[in-house]
Amino acid sequence: AGAKASSLTDSISIVNVPWHRRMETLAVAVFMSALPLFGIIPVTTWFLLFVPYVNIVVALYLTFIFFIDKAPVTGSRISMWFRGCKLWVHFKNFFPVSLLKTAELPADGKYIFGYHPHGIFSFGAFSAFGTDGCSFSTLFPGVEVHLVTLNITLSFPLLREMYLFLGMCSASKQTFKNVLSKKGRAVAVVVGGAAESLKSCPGTIDLYLTKRKGFVRQAFVYETSLVPVLAFGETDTYQVVKAEKAELIQSRLQKMMGFALPLFFGRGIFNKLLGILPFRRPIHVVVGAPIAVPVFADVTVPEGQDGAGSKRRKRISELGEKWLFKDEGAELVDKIHAQYMDAVRKLYQEHKGRFFIERAHSMIIE
Repeated sequence: AGAKASSLTDSISIVNVPWHRRMETLAVAVFMSALPLFGIIPVTTWFLLFVPYVNIVVALYLTFIFFIDKAPVTGSRISMWFRGCKLWVHFKNFFPVSLLKTAELPADGKYIFGYHPHGIFSFGAFSAFGTDGCSFSTLFPGVEVHLVTLNITLSFPLLREMYLFLGMCSASKQTFKNVLSKKGRAVAVVVGGAAESLKSCPGTIDLYLTKRKGFVRQAFVYETSLVPVLAFGETDTYQVVKAEKAELIQSRLQKMMGFALPLFFGRGIFNKLLGILPFRRPIHVVVGAPIAVPVFADVTVPEGQDGAGSKRRKRISELGEKWLFKDEGAELVDKIHAQYMDAVRKLYQEHKGRFFIERAHSMIIE
């Protein structure tokens, strides 16, 4: 009986909790509060549109969000102070999240960080690239990084302002164009997306990468280096409930809405047994070496033009993204994409013995 009482007490975290751990839980709770707010904010906004005088302010704000504000595709609202505030250090320490650099990234370069795996909420990506809690600015001085997310995430009034101050942007081609127009800039993208989140399960790293080539094309268009990032422990933060019927519904939701989540559970604010907060599991974010993409290509001159059939050297960025879907361009994309996947596999092989000991199976790339 005494042992059972002791076990129950250990599972309830109300008393005898150090102050720093309370602050860490609070920081993660602030992040997770976005989930209910995604439902509350639209309803509240709709209600306020029928309140005299207040509706004028709300209408003006909505007009600003949807027709005027370009920050979601430029990252212009970024605040280095907000990215580095103590709240995000507490967030990082909750798991904890560690950021490991394996190669230098010159400040005069441009980069696309490909983050793997997605996990449930990509806590490692948010901590490492969406904030400065992991000291990104110290490890990679002179590089300004913008984490991209679903467009809808940056459409919710008020909540969007927090994400914009962190420098987050919408996952659109316009974002890549604007952010990567200057040297010393970087975009971080969780490549596997919602489809990969449905594969999340503790002790696994299952990636959707074989057919994900859009980020590689963007690297060609904006003459940007690709940087593979592998996060060990990202999928360990929640327990996942597997149900065949539920998985079918989730898959359909993902195709219709662009996102879906598996059935999962974590811990609570005051207990360690059940809740929506993630479990305290370490996440090790390993940043690989940059992969330079070719700037020029030898292009076959089409028939009807002088020198038809011969090769001419042209700048790929001037050929445009459409060329990258054609035979010669597609072959070049496939070549760099294969090189990128090899780099991801290399990161896994080099660090699995240190960070991925308790694994259900080896990394899978689909």
